[in-house]
Amino acid sequence: MPRLRVSEKTLELNICAEVLHFIRQIPGCSGAFWIGMKQDQEARLGIDELIHNLPTGMHLALQFKAPRSEPPNQIPYRFTINDRQNNNLLRLATSRPEAVYYIFPHYNTFIKMRSDSPTLVRDTWLLKVNDLRGLPNSVNRLGTHVVETEPPAALVHSELMNRKIVNVSETLENIFGKGYAVLKGTLISHTLLKEWLGALIYEAEGNKRAIGQRLRGFSTFCVS
Repeated sequence: MPRLRVSEKTLELNICAEVLHFIRQIPGCSGAFWIGMKQDQEARLGIDELIHNLPTGMHLALQFKAPRSEPPNQIPYRFTINDRQNNNLLRLATSRPEAVYYIFPHYNTFIKMRSDSPTLVRDTWLLKVNDLRGLPNSVNRLGTHVVETEPPAALVHSELMNRKIVNVSETLENIFGKGYAVLKGTLISHTLLKEWLGALIYEAEGNKRAIGQRLRGFSTFCVS
């Protein structure tokens, strides 16, 4: 497989900056901030620290995916998801299905990023993790599925599923446009997020390196 031309971390940092700016404009959400996994947390340490120091508030969770590099700047864009990560995310989405998403940026070259900057959200798309409930386990040995995005549709292989994707801006308007007062019933609670992270560590028998890899590309936006 060709190497990625635009890294997942580059996409995450740039797009999260735009999303955070939007959220902070919502009345009652001016103190919102982004929580992203650092490289050392992804690789070996820091999950316990994340749990113990996790700020109170309500969370919107995004699982970033970087598109394959080929073909460049062309629909459909192709992404990869895996069963283990998807099953973990589904557990988090069980009680808050409107607060956990895969995020698929349509950027695999810096030429297109430069052209669309500073509004990369114009071609960045969300898929509700909960919409993949019932996805059969992959038949390949890696436990992976290919997601082909051609807005407003996403086709998930290996066993074909046709699902709807929505632009980031539209989703943010739907969630935060209802007003601060109703966010409590939509976003993930501080307690639920801590319990979810704790369960992942327990099931990995304390192997924080393994858990860190499973959380790679995972971010939350915290609204107090």
